[in-house]
This record gives sequence, structure tokens and C-alpha cells, in this order.
Amino acid sequence: MNQKLNLVLFFLALTIIAPLHLPRVIAQTIQVQNNSNKNWEKAFEDLFNQDEDPPVVRKDGGTRGPGLCLVSPGLVEVKGQIRDYSTIWNTRPIFIWQGKLNRIEIRPSNNEEFLWTFDIQDDEEIVDYTGEELKPGNTYRWRIFDSTDSIAGMQQRTFRIIDVEKHEAITQDLAKLDQDLNKQGATKEAIAFARFQFFAERHLWSDALSEVFKVKEASIELQAFRSNILQRLCEGEQN
Repeated sequence: MNQKLNLVLFFLALTIIAPLHLPRVIAQTIQVQNNSNKNWEKAFEDLFNQDEDPPVVRKDGGTRGPGLCLVSPGLVEVKGQIRDYSTIWNTRPIFIWQGKLNRIEIRPSNNEEFLWTFDIQDDEEIVDYTGEELKPGNTYRWRIFDSTDSIAGMQQRTFRIIDVEKHEAITQDLAKLDQDLNKQGATKEAIAFARFQFFAERHLWSDALSEVFKVKEASIELQAFRSNILQRLCEGEQN
């Protein structure tokens, strides 16, 4: 009872001092600890049914192998429209896909310099970027090679790190959110949910999706949600 009372008092204090949107995100985080799957699903529906949809744009060129779906960062087809996931905050992005890949390469958009390359192991479908930190305001390409490791099997997507000023502002707000949630003893999964909401509200779709897959010891509900979100995001790619 004391713990619940402390959470209520803490939330009331946050409504006075926290930046815009953070109190609502924190309140929803408390709820997600009680009903994980339901809240993740609702957050996903909210993401794809906002009044301001992501822009409809053309996909990058390139061929794709059978059953291959590049999820993030990049462009994803949802309900017949192309959703732009290519603008991101994270300078060390997470690459998410479905299907069999052989290798990932990261290059600047304006030249052929290699920044990072990664050989895919077994059935991996998510990889953390471990190269030199990418720079806000710059645009990059991630090239993927399928099992043939040939030009014919290559596909690429572009993504851009947000400008320096916006990047710094989001970094500060995110640090405040993490600090507040840690003080109230939120679980790692609940913190991931809050960050998911945080990025979705700012239309940083790729960063929002990344939070879904960052939790190392995910609950059964979150594992099911991951499978569901990948299936839905890749429907347009595979049709």
C-alpha cells in the first residue's frame, strides 16, 4: 500500500515539474506493468492511427530476396501506405528485419566509404550497430546482402540522424524520463514501453520500434507482441 501511495504522490509531483508529455508517458508506464500485452498492443494501434500519419514516400531501389523484409530503419508498407522510418535519433541504431541475410554494410550516403560491416550469424534478425558513433544531421545507407552475396541480391535503405539541436533536446528529455522511471522502480520492460511512447509521440518511428526489441529478458507477452508487430509490418513487403 505504501509503495502504491508513493507512486501516486510521485506522479502528482511530476505533473508539475516534468516536460510536456512525460507525465502521461509515466502514468501509462505504471499501467503497463499490470497488463503488459494489452498496453503494448494499444500503443502499437495508436502509433498507426494517429491524425498525423508519417509521410507517404517511395521506397529505395534494389531487389529483395524471397520473404525478406527490412523493418528499421527505413520505409515500411502498412495498410497500403509507405511509412517513413528513416529519420532517427539513435546514433547507434538497431537494425531489424525478417528473412535470411548474409551481411550488413553501413556507408555515408554521399560516398562509398565503409563505416561498419557485420556478418550475420545463424538466424539473427536484429543487430546493434557497434561502429563509430554516427553524427546528427548526416544521412547514411545500410546495404544488405542475401545468401548469394551478390549485387543481384543486394538491397539498400537510407536513414538520417536528426539535426544536432533536436538531437540534444530529445537526449535531455529522454534522460529525464529514464531518471524519473528509475526512481520509482520501473521494470526494464516498463521503461522500454515508456521510451516507445516517447519516440512515437515525436514521430520517430524507428526509434520507437527499436525499444520493442531492446529488452533482453522479455516477458511472454512482449515476445508475442514482437512477433505480431513484425508480421504486420512485413505484410506489405511480402505481398
